[in-house]
Amino acid sequence: MAEAEGTSMNRDTAASNSGGSGIDTETPVLDGGIFSQYDTVFFHGSMAENHINSLGVYREGDWANCHEIILNASASQVYVNCPYFSYDSKQGGILPSVRYLGLQYMTYGAAEIYRIEAFNGETLRKRIDLDTPLKSTGGYSVQVINLDGWYGFNRGLNMCLWIRNPSTTSYGQVDIGGYGARYEW
Repeated sequence: MAEAEGTSMNRDTAASNSGGSGIDTETPVLDGGIFSQYDTVFFHGSMAENHINSLGVYREGDWANCHEIILNASASQVYVNCPYFSYDSKQGGILPSVRYLGLQYMTYGAAEIYRIEAFNGETLRKRIDLDTPLKSTGGYSVQVINLDGWYGFNRGLNMCLWIRNPSTTSYGQVDIGGYGARYEW
């Protein structure tokens, strides 16, 4: 979530940072004041997979730079699993918590991301229905997803992206370049 183009769910644009000072200058600045330590992890988009029961997928596959999902016209309920590792505990028995997830994505045509869910194993922790669906306007976009609270994920964190293609005449496409989480304790 240290991308120059990052935004939080409230659409605040992150400032650009050239780095080089050796100081952690995460952008956007994330509220982690109650914790003194954190691990920020990222996974390549090729780790993401379309759920087997999703309808409306024309084709999906992994490329060197992303996981690509091409949607049929009018595809309305496709979801993509983005799995993470998680901690049962850190040294001293501390269970790290997560408040922020990150997503690098690109959309083509009318395709959009309209819901994001976070699961701890089989348990839904948070559902976010987006008032304004996520769409990129050219190239990859980075989105910081604020879960609005800290959640323990000790059974495997899975971010589910609900995507659709509102076009009734053309294919749409979503590419997942990468995704991340910030574990805090």
